[in-house]
Amino acid sequence: MIKKNKTILISPLNWGLGHAVRDIPLINKLINAGYNLIIAAEGESAKLLEIEFPTLKHINLSSFKIKYSKKKSFTFKIIIQLPKIIIGIRKEHLKLKKIIHNHKIDLIISDNRYGLYCKNIPSIFISHQIFIQLPKKLKFLEKIVDKMHQKRILKFQKCLIPDFCSEINLSGNLSHKYKLPNNYSFIGILSQFASTQKKDINFIYDIMVIISGPEPQRSIFDAIITKQLTGTSKKILIVSGKPQKHQKNTNKNITRINHLSRDEMQKAITSSKTIISRAGYTTIMDLIKLQKKAILIPTPGQTEQEYLADYHKYKKIFVIQKQDSFNIEKAIKEIQKLQANFTIFKDNKKEDFLEIIKNMFPKKYLNNEKFQTQ
Repeated sequence: MIKKNKTILISPLNWGLGHAVRDIPLINKLINAGYNLIIAAEGESAKLLEIEFPTLKHINLSSFKIKYSKKKSFTFKIIIQLPKIIIGIRKEHLKLKKIIHNHKIDLIISDNRYGLYCKNIPSIFISHQIFIQLPKKLKFLEKIVDKMHQKRILKFQKCLIPDFCSEINLSGNLSHKYKLPNNYSFIGILSQFASTQKKDINFIYDIMVIISGPEPQRSIFDAIITKQLTGTSKKILIVSGKPQKHQKNTNKNITRINHLSRDEMQKAITSSKTIISRAGYTTIMDLIKLQKKAILIPTPGQTEQEYLADYHKYKKIFVIQKQDSFNIEKAIKEIQKLQANFTIFKDNKKEDFLEIIKNMFPKKYLNNEKFQTQ
């Protein structure tokens, strides 16, 4: 048990719900270890974490807003908005200083929010994408982008990677492309779900669809899936991933619900024969934790998801289809033949998250008021 209750600020990026969802197990571990937790978030991520942790203190911490395109030029769209992103990172860094002063923060955990670091307070960055995947036309810039990215991450004292350091891993080149510095640690799979023992399962749904990601691709994905599933004899559950709206409706064979609690989500996934979702990293971690085969459809133009889809298709863990050529009948035939081996991830080495946190507090700073307020 820690001698003094240290106050930890944890803040996820609000690009979809993935960052907030994967922080849930970390928050629970910190609470159980006796730390005081403050959550700084915005939008749907903030709403989700408020539902999960109603007794914790929540601070609205806005960031930059990104505009997405209906076309496949996701990376190019981000590049165009780089000045806006840089200004947003600077603004959130300035806001952080006020939060540290007002709430006496002892440690910062930033899930992909580049502005949430402080040179006088232990600062941790969480990311699975250490090496940026660029589209083919921009591959010649990858080394330059990697150096810039490393420089940004090294503003933090520690970088935690939700993956394994061995050859058997989930992120591939996203975090294993080159040798990493000593202040990078692999902490294993971060999943909101508890491990389950496989028993005889009474399936409720033939197909469960998990809708996620930014607009407008989110709605495009939803429309494509719904069109192909409407009118079939299969029993379908569609989870829209909108925690701010609690709505549920059933139309013939399709039940649509905006949000499920963590326990409800786990039950829905395990009681569905087939899962269809995006190829987001948090979703992949959850599916592997539950040892659930799935059909993954990467967001068009999002190079990270496209890489992860290809990587896990090669590993024969999931069935992959492209959004513009999605065919439900073909996908189901493929998944019925798939022999995914989830046991390969069972005994992989990882570092203990709470031990890392404990070691982030140098003894010489424990009673240093200056350390807490700058």
